[in-house]
Amino acid sequence: MNFDFIQQATSKELEQFKLVCNQLLSRTYVPRTLYRPGKGRVNNPDYTFLSLHYEAVQEYLGLLDWELHNDPLNGYFYVINTDEANRCNLSKKETAILLALRMIYEDNQDQLGLEQDAFCTVRDVLEKVVTDYAILPAKPNMEEVKRALTLLENHAIIQRVDGKFNQGSCKFVILPTILTAVSGEKLNAVVSVLGKEDADEEAEEDSVD
Repeated sequence: MNFDFIQQATSKELEQFKLVCNQLLSRTYVPRTLYRPGKGRVNNPDYTFLSLHYEAVQEYLGLLDWELHNDPLNGYFYVINTDEANRCNLSKKETAILLALRMIYEDNQDQLGLEQDAFCTVRDVLEKVVTDYAILPAKPNMEEVKRALTLLENHAIIQRVDGKFNQGSCKFVILPTILTAVSGEKLNAVVSVLGKEDADEEAEEDSVD
C-alpha cells in the first residue's frame, strides 16, 4: 500500500479520513448531497473528500477486504465486502418497504432533479405496499414502519426532511443509493412475480364466474 497520504496528511485530514472510512463501513453509502434543516440541499463534505482521496481510501479499505466503488453519474460512493460480510438482513415488512421505495423511485425517474432524489411521504409508501403493488396483505403498524425507515435512513437509502417516520405526513427523499441497494434486475424480478400473481388471481376469478 502507498502510505504517502497517511504520511503527508494534516491532523484534520487524518481525522476526516477516519470519519469517512467509518461512515462507509457502518452506513455503506456516502451520497454527494444531503439535506440540512433550514438550508435545504447542501454538498456533502465527505463525498468531496472521497473524490479527492479516492485511491488512498480504496487502498486502506482493500486491506480490510472492502471494495470501494463510485457511481459518479448518480452521485455516491459505496463499499462491498469481498466476503459478503456487510449484508443487512431485513424482515419481510422491511423488505416490502424497501421494494416499494425502489418502485416509487423508478416511477419518478423522469421527474427527478439534478440531485436525483425522489420526494415522497410515509403515506405514499404505505399505499404502494398495500394498495398499488399489494406486496403485503395488510398495512404494517406505524412503529414497524418507523423501524424500517429508520434502518434505511441509517444506511443512507433515504433521508428525512420533515416530520417523524411514524406519521403518514412525514416527508423524506429516496436517495439514488437505492439503485445499488435494489438493482434493476431484482426490481424486474419482483415486478414479474407480482404481475404473475395478479394474472393468477384474475384467472381464478374468471373460472369462478
